[in-house]
Amino acid sequence: MISGRELVYKVYEGEEVGRSPLHFESVEKEHEAKLGDILLGHGWISLWENWFYDGGPFRRLNGESVGEWVDRLDVEAGFNWPSIDEVIESSYEGFWGNVKPFKGKDLFIVYEIIGPTEHAEYSMMPPRPESGFKYDLAYHNLDFAKLLVANRKKAIRLYDILAKYTLELAKFASELEIVDAVRVADDAFAYTGSIYPKWFMENHYLRWHRLFTNAIKHRGKKAILHCDGDVSSMNFVAKLAEIYDGIHPLDVHTKSTPESAIQWARKVANIRRNIGWKAVFHTGISIDLVVNDNVSVEEFVKTVKFYIQQHGMKMLVLSVTHRPYPGRSFSEPLALAKVNAVRKLMGLNEVRL
Repeated sequence: MISGRELVYKVYEGEEVGRSPLHFESVEKEHEAKLGDILLGHGWISLWENWFYDGGPFRRLNGESVGEWVDRLDVEAGFNWPSIDEVIESSYEGFWGNVKPFKGKDLFIVYEIIGPTEHAEYSMMPPRPESGFKYDLAYHNLDFAKLLVANRKKAIRLYDILAKYTLELAKFASELEIVDAVRVADDAFAYTGSIYPKWFMENHYLRWHRLFTNAIKHRGKKAILHCDGDVSSMNFVAKLAEIYDGIHPLDVHTKSTPESAIQWARKVANIRRNIGWKAVFHTGISIDLVVNDNVSVEEFVKTVKFYIQQHGMKMLVLSVTHRPYPGRSFSEPLALAKVNAVRKLMGLNEVRL
């Protein structure tokens, strides 16, 4: 019987397969490993974790205007930038902690790194409010997007500093024998389209992402992009599909109800028809519906079936659009029943957690 890892490779080779590989991404890695064929190791830079709690080093101060903030900002001397080796060590620690317990299993292993666009926004986050600690949520004000307008030179200097770290992490991750793919998480879109100016997306975002994927592919690994929001805006998805081997999660439409999930499936299938078979789509399962206690198993699984009918199983890794939100888990009875319904759809046995 073909292993899950081999199945993912066949999908990436464009082969017709009997079932789509499954990926139920979770912070609970024992669940992720047990439920699907892919295991994602989070190679986030722990050195910068305090940004999510205390605020980023380039944040605006209370009562500070945008103009005052921009004038004060020094993206080079304003932070004690770590060495490349320090960043790699802090990233690998998290990745290895995630995947080590499952080293013997035949899973497709993905090393996830954070891209420079997300890190630029994180570096400007305000301190986490009390509600953020209560619900385990962080937020930012899209201040990097504002800086791009207010002072292009400072914004791009910061972006280039962060992108160089990302590039070195991409090289390091793709050298690891255990790694099958490197996923760059770099959100740049909302449901309304690109968050950032077109000149930035064309001349900086795409330029750096080509460098990331060139480094990953040169070392024989698959390159995957995670980018939330409507990547079909400006037909940007076609450009991303030329650069990346895989794209997650095709978050091009709301999908919090069965009805909206059907519209989402139609839109993603239409994107596939427009761009052809250029990249594997990691998508098809709305996490909103998985954790929505008002949506039945039957209602949920109809949306997954509809997605498969519209898209087909070629060049598809059937994946949740996001890991379960803080405080939620695939081990919840209704959520697990929905997951097992998808497994049954793919001809797999039920799993208990």
